[in-house]
Amino acid sequence: MDTMRMDTNALLFVILLVIVLLALWFGLRGRIAYPYTPKPVMTKSELVLYQRLLQALPEYRVLAQVQLSSFLKVGGGKERMAALNRVLQKSADFVICADDASVRVVVELQDATHERPDRARSDAFKRKAFAAAGIPFVEFHVKKMPSVEEIRRAVR
Repeated sequence: MDTMRMDTNALLFVILLVIVLLALWFGLRGRIAYPYTPKPVMTKSELVLYQRLLQALPEYRVLAQVQLSSFLKVGGGKERMAALNRVLQKSADFVICADDASVRVVVELQDATHERPDRARSDAFKRKAFAAAGIPFVEFHVKKMPSVEEIRRAVR
């Protein structure tokens, strides 16, 4: 008799647990927060450089804010996931591409934020990664915004 009572109690507990979980599931599904608002893709300084890049390099395609994982292929081996993780959260300010979408050069615009230790480490990583991939890398500083002609010389 005690076994039957325990089985009944266990069954009632499981049924109650399922009801609570279903109520939570259906109740919370409709309340998922979407705390998103639009923001500009580029800063004002990046927009100025972007316009100059377009003028200086009409034979190329200028892409802005491109994830490194979009154009850096990560090889195999034991370190593959670690190497992939290092590029997943990083982006390049501008990627200059030929018509066939091959990367010709990466352009970064440096500002005061790049003096922070974390940004300096990120910049150093990017330099090494681009060098390893054989991708030319050009940096400009916001305080010395290049002219159209200076961009042509630096990129070509």
